[in-house]
Amino acid sequence: MSRTRRPTAGGRLSSLTSIAWHSDVTYEINPPSTTFLAILDLPPAESSPSGGDTLFLSQSLLYSRLSPPLQTFLSTLTAVHSGYEQASDAMAAGGHVRRQPVSTVHPLVRVHPVTGAKALFVNEQFTRYIVGVKKEESDALLRFLFDVQARLGDGQVRVKWERGTVVVWDNRVCAHSAVLDFEGERRHAVRITPRGEKPIAVSPQ
Repeated sequence: MSRTRRPTAGGRLSSLTSIAWHSDVTYEINPPSTTFLAILDLPPAESSPSGGDTLFLSQSLLYSRLSPPLQTFLSTLTAVHSGYEQASDAMAAGGHVRRQPVSTVHPLVRVHPVTGAKALFVNEQFTRYIVGVKKEESDALLRFLFDVQARLGDGQVRVKWERGTVVVWDNRVCAHSAVLDFEGERRHAVRITPRGEKPIAVSPQ
């Protein structure tokens, strides 16, 4: 896995920060379940003090912090997740698009198939709009959720990578972001990501 810079929801990188919370390829019909990531090589400490740390947050904790009426409302909604912008950005940068892009409708709140935990299932990388509401309402609600996500400081952990470190996380309840502080340096990792189930809604859609 080489270093990549991910776009914001509009397909552009922010000029202020490299933090981009997301859960991997949520536009798939069956998004990933558990991810295994192992670091093989890192930038030297003198050129990159944090070596491309990775941040993780709990989407389940985030959901629990919302008021009960808002939780109930969000649980009735679905949203479109799209991979088209990622594909077009890759082509514009001279990269390789490995498969035809797709877009999929998923519940805004999903239920973990094992624990039963409820978690928000949105991310600024791939969630484009909420189905069935006006654009202004969708934009405002998603912006609120993305902002809460970005500010959930006490629901985050930060992984400090060392060669040979392996981290395992559950994409169904976690979001993550790379810390892009290693411009021009090599950061090499391998990732195993099994396909998960189709996201389960709180109530039948």
